[in-house]
This record gives sequence, C-alpha cells and structure tokens, in this order.
Amino acid sequence: MTNWSVQIPENQLLLHQHVIRTLLYYDIFNYPLKSSEVFRFLGMNSVTESDVAFALTNLEQKGAIYKISEYYCIKPAEDDVHRRIKGNKTAESFLDLARRQALFIASFPFVRGVLVSGSLSKGYMDEKSDLDFFIITAPRRLWIARTLLVMYKRLFLFNSHKFFCVNYFVDEDHPEIEEKNLFTATELATVIPFYGSQQYQQLIGSNVWLTQYFPNFKPRSTTQVPTSASTGIKKVMEGIINAFLPSRVEQHLRKVTLQRWQRIYKQHYSSADFDIAFKSEAYASKNHPKNYQHKILEIYADRLRSFELNSVMSIPHTQEMTKV
Repeated sequence: MTNWSVQIPENQLLLHQHVIRTLLYYDIFNYPLKSSEVFRFLGMNSVTESDVAFALTNLEQKGAIYKISEYYCIKPAEDDVHRRIKGNKTAESFLDLARRQALFIASFPFVRGVLVSGSLSKGYMDEKSDLDFFIITAPRRLWIARTLLVMYKRLFLFNSHKFFCVNYFVDEDHPEIEEKNLFTATELATVIPFYGSQQYQQLIGSNVWLTQYFPNFKPRSTTQVPTSASTGIKKVMEGIINAFLPSRVEQHLRKVTLQRWQRIYKQHYSSADFDIAFKSEAYASKNHPKNYQHKILEIYADRLRSFELNSVMSIPHTQEMTKV
C-alpha cells in the first residue's frame, strides 16, 4: 500500500484527490496530461493553474504519480508519452481536412452547425481514429438532414466512417445534452466548432451543467467560425423539401431508422443501454453501436475503486460523476 497522503495538509488534500481523479480518467486512454490540461479538466474550482502545478509536483515527489518530460501520468509509461506526441502531430495534420469536411457537411439542407468531436477534438489522431462530427440541425428537420448525410456516405463513400462519421445530431431547439456525466461533459467541453458560431455558443450556453464537472472550462473561440446561413442551392433544396409534407417525411425517416437499429442491435443491449446508444428522439439522434459511454464510465469507476484500495487516500467518488 502506498502511503502517499502522509504529511499532506488537509486544505490541499481535496485538490490532490481531484488531480488524481483527472489523471485516472485519461489513463483509460493511455493519455498523459500536461499541467495546464489537468487544470482544464479538474473537477474543482477556486484553484489556479499554479495551485495545480504545485499539487502535481508534490504528488510526483511522493511517488503517487509520474512525470515524463512535461507530461503527468498514473503509471511510468514512456511509450504513452511518445504515442501522445505522435498522435498530437497527426491531429494537427487532420485539422484542415476536418474543416473542409465540416463545411461540406454544412452545405446539406437543414444543417445549422458542424462541430468536430471524438479523438481529433482532444488533439489526438492515429491510424484507428475516425473524423467524428456533431451536427446541429434546424428544428423538426433533424431526421431529413441526417438521412441525406447518411445516404451520401453510403452511396459515394461506400459507407466509410473514416473521414465522415456523423453519429450525433441535435436540433437548434433542443441543444441541451440529456445524459449528464463525466463522459458527455468531456465530449462537450472538447468539441471544435467549424460552422455555426451562434449554434456552438447556444450549445455551450444551454448546458450549464458542464461547469459542475469542469469549473475551469472556457468555450472555444468562434471568431474564425462561419455563421450559419442557407443560401444558393441549399436554400432552394430546403424550400423544395419544406413544400412536400416535411412533417410526415420526418416522422417516417425516424421510424424507419429506429426499426433498423432495433433489428440489428436490440438483442445486444438492455432497453436502457439501447435507448442511450441509439437515441432516436424527434430532436436528437445518436448512433453509437459500441456504446463507449457505458464502457468508459464503468472502467473509470473500477479504476477509482482500485486506486483507493491500493492507497491510503480515498478518492471522492459520487454516482453522479460516472452515471451512465
């Protein structure tokens, strides 16, 4: 057992616990963090970056965590640091492609906002990574917009997910994320807006619960993000679709998609897990066959328990932090 809490002043103990908790979450992905990143994703307010840097140094000196170059981690894994550095460089090379893809997606009818999510939004890409996009649509047109994008992917990209993974949609009238936990907070805090500056601001403003997980969170700048607009061919196509019973078409597309997902995936999930992994509301759509949210939160809960069992310091753990 590692007695690393000895001689830690009580007023610093909570900060140390939150630092460990942050590093444990990213350890799931074998992703060491810089001091500034620990501060950014810390679940504690009323601290400064200097406070976090001091806590990291203290924990490293006591052997509770490890520092390799400028990166901090739970285990002494130099391979993870090298992997991260390589993945960060690869991610930089993908940003221009992601921007072009986002603007192309934005040209589809009823698309109002396009944001990059997934690994690229965390600044990491490797040979297994996809370009994941979070789409904001016009109200009551989500399933039409989604179907057009999926049809394009299947017909012209042969259903490839590599550079065109559109798996999460919400509409402008319902930007609040209903599943509120550490996983969704991390995804929301890291998305990169490439189209629809106002929609991104509305998304962040409608999810005030995010700061319960990351009190030090700051939205990304939108000064270089185009505003949403329907012009040219996009405007014409929206007018044509709006003229032909769009409500019935919208409802039918949602029904057909849900039936397909139920036929393919329903037997592999509990009802609750299926509803989360394959969200099919009129105002939101999510298609996550691997159900990463559930898996990651379970692994995180296990690591919190394991770390506590092997240390004299208990890690604050609430059901809310890892609620699926």
